[in-house]
Amino acid sequence: MPDNELPGFLIIGLIFVVADGQILYRGARRDLTGPDAREGSGSVAWMVVTVFHLAAIGMLALLAVVAPEWSGSAAAFVGRLGVFLLLMAVAHVLTLSVLGHRRQDHVVETRLRKREEDRVDSVREPTVTPVPGQEGRNPQVSPDLGDRGPYQA
Repeated sequence: MPDNELPGFLIIGLIFVVADGQILYRGARRDLTGPDAREGSGSVAWMVVTVFHLAAIGMLALLAVVAPEWSGSAAAFVGRLGVFLLLMAVAHVLTLSVLGHRRQDHVVETRLRKREEDRVDSVREPTVTPVPGQEGRNPQVSPDLGDRGPYQA
């Protein structure tokens, strides 16, 4: 790549990488936070997006030095930029996949935790009718199933 094309290619590539990384980070932070607004999810998003930045900048550097015979014309410059954008799109999809798996893990963990809390709460409550003046819930039974039901008068 001639000396005048290299800085332009690197600057344009870095602008694309930083812009795409910011889009990924803001979306990941919003998606991973979820309804409970946990603070720790921002660090997971930051870590994944940092790996994306490193991989994309590495691809940019490799494309800048690989195949010097591709340089010298505007068409070669646009072609090299196109290859970089395609590789960056693949990196973007892989990053979204990692973030999606992390989001799914968070949803499953939240549901399991809620189910466990509900089960623990139901075990602690009494299953018999409390004595008048004693606190507790009244037991609930299913409705009568007709003439053959267990609750006949």
